[in-house]
Amino acid sequence: MVLEVSPKEKRNELIVSKDIGEKIDRILIEYKQRHKLAKHGMRNRRKVLLAGPPGTGKTMTASIIANEIKLPLFVILMDKLVTKFIGESSSKLRQVFELTTERPGVYFFGEFDTIGGERAKDNDVGEMRRVLNSFLHFIERDSSENLILAATNNIRLLDHALFRRFDDVIQYDYVRVWNVSAQ
Repeated sequence: MVLEVSPKEKRNELIVSKDIGEKIDRILIEYKQRHKLAKHGMRNRRKVLLAGPPGTGKTMTASIIANEIKLPLFVILMDKLVTKFIGESSSKLRQVFELTTERPGVYFFGEFDTIGGERAKDNDVGEMRRVLNSFLHFIERDSSENLILAATNNIRLLDHALFRRFDDVIQYDYVRVWNVSAQ
């Protein structure tokens, strides 16, 4: 259900827009200086939503952040988290958040729309609504120093209540890389 990864990617390997790069750098700086921020009654960004089309660097960003702050990356396997049995998915989600109290790291929920979908949708399954409610409860109560990152390919699918729980949202898009030497 949770895969521990030792990432090797470095910040300079990620090709993103200047704005996205600055947001990632701010997360890294704030984490490294979180104790200074705490002395002034402030907290570093710890809960971040990464949104954008496939292949734009969301998963790589999670790896880079974990590597740069020298913490393991814990990838939450959504196919193992979500089950067909009532109550079991929320129970597994509770286990993930219990792990955050025991193991320092960067916790990455890829394919987040699996559990974060809009609760008011007509095709909503009651069990997924309960899982989302559980996630909202757990993330709100989380006071660890860990970073919690969630990624989605389609931000419009997510429930609006989620946006109040995240400290920042980073919107990814495809980056055009021009071959200057070919001109």
